[in-house]
Amino acid sequence: MSSSMTTSVVQAEAETGSHQFKILGYSLTKGIGIQKCIFSDVFTIGGYKWVIKFYPDGYVTENKDFISFYLVLKSDVTDVKAQYGFTILQQNGVPSDIRFKSSPVVFMGTIGACYKAWGCRQFVKRSEFEESECLKDDAFTVECTVTVVTNLQTTTPHSVTVPPSNLNQHLVRLLESEDGADVTFVVKGESFKAHRCVLAARSAVFRAELFGCMREKWTDTITINDIEAPVFKSMLCFIYSDSVPGFEGNNNDDGNDGQSQELRLMAQHLLVAADRYDLDRLKLMCEDLLCKNLDVSTVASTLILAEERNCKQLKAACRRFMSSPVVFKAVAQTDGFYLLLKSFPSILKDI
Repeated sequence: MSSSMTTSVVQAEAETGSHQFKILGYSLTKGIGIQKCIFSDVFTIGGYKWVIKFYPDGYVTENKDFISFYLVLKSDVTDVKAQYGFTILQQNGVPSDIRFKSSPVVFMGTIGACYKAWGCRQFVKRSEFEESECLKDDAFTVECTVTVVTNLQTTTPHSVTVPPSNLNQHLVRLLESEDGADVTFVVKGESFKAHRCVLAARSAVFRAELFGCMREKWTDTITINDIEAPVFKSMLCFIYSDSVPGFEGNNNDDGNDGQSQELRLMAQHLLVAADRYDLDRLKLMCEDLLCKNLDVSTVASTLILAEERNCKQLKAACRRFMSSPVVFKAVAQTDGFYLLLKSFPSILKDI
């Protein structure tokens, strides 16, 4: 009689990140009502988007004497396993003893609405928090730490750990080295060498221009006059790497207005280029950055761009931004609003 035994191993991988949510004017947040919350900006950890919900008057009536914090999964996915925690920071940035850490839970995104948010109803008693040194000058900071289980892989004892794909890094090096480049674009006096096959694989428009019946098929040098050189360079970077430097995680919270303005302008020009060359993901990335950087001075011009390029999500975001009577009054005094009415006179009925 013979017998045998086999084994397998489950290797769990996780990614941890944190987001600091600063509440200024804490006393003004009180009294908004039980089950009423204040949202943080959206942040990304483990490849998923999250947001913090702060309930200054408590999550439910039974906990009306407590401050509540919840973590919400914003990505439209299901079954994201994560562990999370909330910590009130002292004024010097050191974690205080006012903290909560969960056991691993499963977030079910927008499909499972009941379980897309997890949190702590009795995070801290309001009276105790207000007497602590963590609240100073009517302000405090809560740090949310999230550990996302990114991979559950079953292996045998003799298996090999395979690293994540780095194809984009190789393609970027190919672009930078210009090895094997077979087409040159002259854009406002600057030359950019590229590879026809890569461009055609990424863009149906480039495929038609470089391998179809258009005249560009027969030339090694193509002149482009209606795109600025830095914009074309960023578009090439996206085509080879599937990303744009500076775009990831930008939400206008770093205090650098000059940098935010440059990114906003780049996003506007890149959106036009992405629309022209049928780069849908790049177009959505530009929409996302513009949505996160709306303000009174730019929302009207952004809405013009959204209307011209049929960006439905960006249009909706601009309209929501202007839905407040106070904000709308301020926007109506800008030059961009005059151009908006001139370009799309029927826009008022949609706001």
